[in-house]
Amino acid sequence: MGEPVDQQSSESANGQVSKQTIRKIKEQDFRKTVRKKSWSTLFLMMAMIVLLLLASTLSHLRFDWTEGQVYTLSESTVSVLSQLEEPVLVHAYITSGLPQPYGRLKRFLKDILQSYHEAGTGNVGFEVVDPASDGNVSAALAAMNIPKVQVQVVEDDQAQVKQGYLAVVIEYLDSKEIIPVVQGEEGFEYLLTRKIKKLTGKGRVKVGVSSGFGAADLKQLRKFQEFTTDDYELVNVDLKNTGIPTDIRTLIIAGMDQAPNKEFRDQLKQFRQRGGGVLLLAGNAKPQLSMGFQVEPVDPYANDWMKDDLGIVVESGMVIDQRATWVTVNHRQGDFMARTLVDYPFLPSVTALDAEHIVSAGLESVSVPFASPLFWMGHEGDTDSGLDLGSDAKEKKAVHVLMRSSENSAVQSGPPFDVNPLVATETRFSGMTRRSSALAFAFDSIALDKTAGTEHGIEQAVQGQSGPVIVVGSPAFLDDEFMDGGNLVAVLNMMDWLSGDGALIQLRSRGVTQRPLEELSAAGRAFFKAIWMFGLPMLIAFVGLYRWWRLKKHRIFPQHHES
Repeated sequence: MGEPVDQQSSESANGQVSKQTIRKIKEQDFRKTVRKKSWSTLFLMMAMIVLLLLASTLSHLRFDWTEGQVYTLSESTVSVLSQLEEPVLVHAYITSGLPQPYGRLKRFLKDILQSYHEAGTGNVGFEVVDPASDGNVSAALAAMNIPKVQVQVVEDDQAQVKQGYLAVVIEYLDSKEIIPVVQGEEGFEYLLTRKIKKLTGKGRVKVGVSSGFGAADLKQLRKFQEFTTDDYELVNVDLKNTGIPTDIRTLIIAGMDQAPNKEFRDQLKQFRQRGGGVLLLAGNAKPQLSMGFQVEPVDPYANDWMKDDLGIVVESGMVIDQRATWVTVNHRQGDFMARTLVDYPFLPSVTALDAEHIVSAGLESVSVPFASPLFWMGHEGDTDSGLDLGSDAKEKKAVHVLMRSSENSAVQSGPPFDVNPLVATETRFSGMTRRSSALAFAFDSIALDKTAGTEHGIEQAVQGQSGPVIVVGSPAFLDDEFMDGGNLVAVLNMMDWLSGDGALIQLRSRGVTQRPLEELSAAGRAFFKAIWMFGLPMLIAFVGLYRWWRLKKHRIFPQHHES
């Protein structure tokens, strides 16, 4: 009787062992199957990526998902290249083996020059050469006074200085232009198109800088002259004693502090009637930064003529804005001199820019120093209504508010003006009414259908276009201390537009340089605080629980499969 029981127990035990063995085998088979599928998927994806990269290299296939399409040629560049009448040859001299970020410039230049070649429809050729491979090339670059760049590299745990070339030479007929050092990808398209346009154009545009009635002359605008001399021929014009030469395309009047006479106003009107553009900087005070943070009030009647001639009123006071530029202030603390970084509300960082106007469309931020609020006598903001020029105007002038201060700005009364940078923001804005102020206007050119004078040469001109005008409520807008970044781009855009040449405006403003944070309300700050304190930990916990449940399900999968 015992033997059958033992035999039955043995068979039962063997059956359990067999089931466990089968379960283990199935688990191993399942894991192998999953592992094989994972490796197969990985290899397939890698093969597809390699094939796509190879195909894009051979076919010059590119996808540009950047904001503003910064790696795609702009319409301005395509327009310039489509007007080429003779071939342009671009030589890029890039030394191989340079460390990043210079190392990737070679590939970038090949891609963008290929785009220029395709857009030029046969009139743009290029080559990318490594000067180290040919001693004659290095000698030719040295003869053109193209410098070598010096970059620090680390090789074999030792810091070394390596020299190389990052230059571009553009040839057109018997002329050439040189970009001695390519600083990087940003701004290169503008620089190259500008050089091509300069080579193939008809010379520089002549711009006059009015020096009468206290306005700044070229000697006071050194940086402005330095940055614009490649594209414009700048000359001083004294409207107080002489007239405006007929070859002047644009006139700049930077910060008059005295009321102009009738002769000045008549000459300015005649200049506009022959199609000349005017950039007018006007306000209630001019900074004297060589003496510290001080301003000098202008004559209270200096800007009255603008109301009659342009319909623009320079309102009293100076604009202060909580969205401001940072400045470094030296001040004494006890026996020591300290340097403090503060927000200076008299240097508004203007982000409320007209996105529809070509001058300001691509700009992100402009600093308008020591500005005065402007007011247009027409209906502000209505670009369909305009200021008439009497019976001479066939159409109404379109008026655009190019720049506005933020909603957190106010107007400080004066003179005198308290511009001390160490005054606390809360104290300075205490009791003031917050409002946005217009800081710059643009007046489009208008068509004229009859003469406004009888002098020889004026009659034909008056039958054309009355020139455009830009008014900025800052006499110091072109001063050396503020001629950089967004201000420089804005000034160049203004000069191009006033001169009737907008080919490079869109291109110059491309690229993203700033991303100012929008101010949040108290409710918004509380919402995001709750998200980061409670929402994010809960999300992590949920993901962990879901992952644990998935793993547990895969472990018991063979048992369910068996059943």
